[in-house]
Amino acid sequence: MQVESVNQGSNWAKVKIITPSPILGYGYPEEDLWRGVEEHGADAIIVDAGSTDGGPDDLALNHTVVSKEMYERDLAPMIDAVYKRGLKLLISSAGGAGPKAHVDFLKEIITNIINQKGYTLKVAAIYTDVSKETVLSKLKEGKVHPCGEIPDLKAEDVEKTDAIVAQVGHEPFLKALREEPDIIIGGRAYDPAPFIAYCLHRLGKVSHATAWHMGKIMECGGICAIPKGKVILATVTPDNFELLPMDPNTRCTELSVAAHTLYEKTRPDKLAGPGGILDITNAKYQQMSARGVRVSGAVIERKPTAFKLEGARQVGYKTVFLGGIRDPILIKCIDEFTQKTWDMTARMFPVLKTDPAVHQLQWKFYGRNAVMAHLEPCSFDNVHEIGLYGEVLAPTQRLANAIANCARVGVLHGAYPGQVATAGNFASPGTPLELSAGPACEFTIYHLMDIDDPEDFPVDHFTVGTGSDSRPTRPTESHDTGREQTKELIPLNPEPAINTFLYGGKPFFLPDLARVVRSKNSGPYEITFDVMFATEADYEFVQKQDKLNKDFVKKSWKVENDDDILALMWFKPALAWKCTIKRSWDQGSFGERDTFGTAQHAPLMMLQLGQGLPN
Repeated sequence: MQVESVNQGSNWAKVKIITPSPILGYGYPEEDLWRGVEEHGADAIIVDAGSTDGGPDDLALNHTVVSKEMYERDLAPMIDAVYKRGLKLLISSAGGAGPKAHVDFLKEIITNIINQKGYTLKVAAIYTDVSKETVLSKLKEGKVHPCGEIPDLKAEDVEKTDAIVAQVGHEPFLKALREEPDIIIGGRAYDPAPFIAYCLHRLGKVSHATAWHMGKIMECGGICAIPKGKVILATVTPDNFELLPMDPNTRCTELSVAAHTLYEKTRPDKLAGPGGILDITNAKYQQMSARGVRVSGAVIERKPTAFKLEGARQVGYKTVFLGGIRDPILIKCIDEFTQKTWDMTARMFPVLKTDPAVHQLQWKFYGRNAVMAHLEPCSFDNVHEIGLYGEVLAPTQRLANAIANCARVGVLHGAYPGQVATAGNFASPGTPLELSAGPACEFTIYHLMDIDDPEDFPVDHFTVGTGSDSRPTRPTESHDTGREQTKELIPLNPEPAINTFLYGGKPFFLPDLARVVRSKNSGPYEITFDVMFATEADYEFVQKQDKLNKDFVKKSWKVENDDDILALMWFKPALAWKCTIKRSWDQGSFGERDTFGTAQHAPLMMLQLGQGLPN
């Protein structure tokens, strides 16, 4: 283990970085951005724009995370700050997945805004696409490895892939910064990469681990604040950083900042990234003000540089239909009825049986087990209404439409034992009765590729604008940043929740003591669960009960093998319990039930901890 330092650029004492939003295009309070720029003197705006959370479609089909209009709305004030106040703007994972098409899409939007405002600015674009030939060559050399507990990559997986990007590290951003552009539009990148690069570029001597830890928190914007917010400011010195949310009604606490390292991560103490593992086991969190926290103490365990490859492809076309079933007689036999309907449809379209890899018909029963499928822990003895969602996959849209039409008609008019409602079984909410959902996609590559030169990605430098290239020597206007604190801040030292329930005479459950109970993707092939407590007393009470153990995990999410539990631990710095398991189905694949993985925590919500004693 070692803390690494880099000497580069000017010997600044500190830099200030502002992140307006967890994802570019998600929106943010503009007054909070200007508060960071004008009142706190931010030097740079850095914002992440992508993720695999939305599934494989963004990469395979060049879909963007949000609309052009939302990008324009978010970017216009940032570009004003760049021109009028001299800030730099760094964007990573452009458009969502970060391929060339997404970088060029944002480049066009930014160019139009600069021209409309009459500015002249220097822009750099970083491209992180990787060719199939490169991947196949590296694969042949034994330089491609699984990222996590997934199968080895095969040549045929590469051949069938439609698009591949590398999740680059800080090096291409550092390369671009040497030319001092005003704006950098980056392709797919490790989330902290632009934060690390900016700190290494501007600070004469900075701990790489400090910059990495800061970037890992900042890339999510103000989520580490309580209540979670949008705009946040980091003040970075060579060996620590301070976090301050720009919404005066939110605060960062030692606990909220420490806890953020659990978010979307396999485990909270060691975070793998390009070139090493960030170890925050001994990180320190210090409350510096009512709303701000200082962080220090992370170290890096160096590893050979490898960048994660992400690849996706189109597998066919989808058609869907949705309606309600309210007949209690039909609800009692819904499994037999829908199986009968599937069999009838397969007689009409035998490819459902003879070629199931590319021809599928699936059902989801909303109101019963649509979200968790076979993992659902609840019984359904008293269900009075079901929303039935039918989903068809086929090689062409016309065939998908035809199969869906046949299946929907079968649901509408199929017979079942004891039927008395003979006019129809299915309440369709409107027309069209079937919806062509377009291409269906899947991830094909999620692997690490050894890198010889981590800077060796194309960087395009150009100047945009027909206006004067001389910036204002002093601010020509100020913005409204006058929003004041209007709500009482969450206490720094709350009362233990357990004191309320121990003598209440009623049963109490995990959510009664925990301040956070959640599930989330940690990549396309993992689901991670977080339980966080507000006080040490609540944390220790639940930990000592030992109910959140391996047996609970295996029973709750039907985990068959111990190896499928990737992390199971208590993490005292965040007063938290952490568990990560293999996903029961690949994220974003056909039949997906919970794309973001945010609704798989039901067993935790139902866990009874005890029975309160009578008062």
